[in-house]
This record gives sequence, structure tokens and C-alpha cells, in this order.
Amino acid sequence: MKQLDLPFKIDKQYENWEFELDAVEDRLRGYHSYKYIGEKLNYFLKFITHQTELIFNGDYLTAVMITIKFSNVKKLHAINQFLVLHASKEIVIDEYSSKFKIWRIMYYTKFIIENEEILIIYGKPRFIQKHLLLLQEN
Repeated sequence: MKQLDLPFKIDKQYENWEFELDAVEDRLRGYHSYKYIGEKLNYFLKFITHQTELIFNGDYLTAVMITIKFSNVKKLHAINQFLVLHASKEIVIDEYSSKFKIWRIMYYTKFIIENEEILIIYGKPRFIQKHLLLLQEN
């Protein structure tokens, strides 16, 4: 099994996107955060993304944070249904958030009611488990 066919693959090098990234304030010590400003990779599955942040450890992509605005629970369920088809493990946290393990990657999805947006975070499982609460903060 391998990573899902998504525009940003974990463990790829910074140089793959370096001309399409803007540095933003680092969320975590020892990791560098960049906002994707390119125009080609603004999607997750079939949904248009509104903000994508890439988190690197050195030159290697460790995690991706995606925001899909103007969303609803129906879109969240569509994303979750796709992920569960490929998952070796699923954890339903509550009605609006879940975690999935696919290959060696952990995916976290959450519908934020007050903003009508979906937050998707994926990356190395150990990193996600350790930093998920901090990553959810805006």
C-alpha cells in the first residue's frame, strides 16, 4: 500500500514547491511552516481548498493542514467515506471529527460549525499524535 494520490506527499522535499510557498510564523519549535500560494494544487480529493499550510522538518514535509471553506457536514462525510475506504484504522472522535490511518500516514478531519469549514490535517502519525491539539489552534 502507498500514500493516497494527493498533491502534497509526506516526506517529499521542500524544493518540490519552494517557488510556490510563503513562509509563515512557525507553529512548532523545530518545524518550519509555509503557506501554499501556487494555483495548481488547490484541491483535496474533489474539493477546492482555501488555505494549505505545509509543515517541514528540515527539508522534508512532515504534515499538511488544509482548510475547505463554505463547507457542511455532507462534504465532511464525503471526505470521511473516501478515507475510510483506504484506512487500516478509523477513530471517530465525535460527530464532527475523526482520525484515519492509511499506510504510514495519519489523517484528521474536523468540521468547524461556527466557521462552516472543514479542517484536514495529515502527516506522520507520531507527529500528528504529539501535536494535534496545537495544530488545531489558529
